[in-house]
Amino acid sequence: MIQDKSVIRKSDQWQGRRFAFAVCGGIGAVESVKSIRELRRHGADITAFLTPSALRFITELSVSWAAAKPAICQPDAAVEHLDPFDWVIVAPTTLNTLAACANGLTENAVTLLAASQLGRRGRIAFVPAMNAQLSAHPLYAEYRARLQSWGADFYPSAEEEGRFKMPAPEALASWLLELTNAR
Repeated sequence: MIQDKSVIRKSDQWQGRRFAFAVCGGIGAVESVKSIRELRRHGADITAFLTPSALRFITELSVSWAAAKPAICQPDAAVEHLDPFDWVIVAPTTLNTLAACANGLTENAVTLLAASQLGRRGRIAFVPAMNAQLSAHPLYAEYRARLQSWGADFYPSAEEEGRFKMPAPEALASWLLELTNAR
């Protein structure tokens, strides 16, 4: 029987695997609920993290519902951001969060999570979603290259309507499945 938070399984590819889904501010945050649920359809156990600016676009309640557990909005004594995760997905990735991650800044739960994952050399994927003018900033390419040199993966976002948008949940899951199977 499917309950309110349940999902219908498509595969057991990520059964027993722990994912952190980090939501940043930007209109792409509204797609996070669908993306989180799609990852759960493949067996992933999701812990959601939100930046303070994400809460301007989406609620803690909706992300908690999608993940089937409470979302983390502030670093606290439980230090969930230091837990080992099989994957950390930062989606949507804003220029602000990208810059913070590339420079080791730990100003919120998401950047602290990313710093921890990078520090343990764990799998981390960034999904850029921003205005194309922001991705053309001179430091964007430098920050991206720095993070890639540390092992980070970047979703191949394509410009559409002058911006890089969040991918469809199925496209994001498919890309992560390919990356998971490639290593």
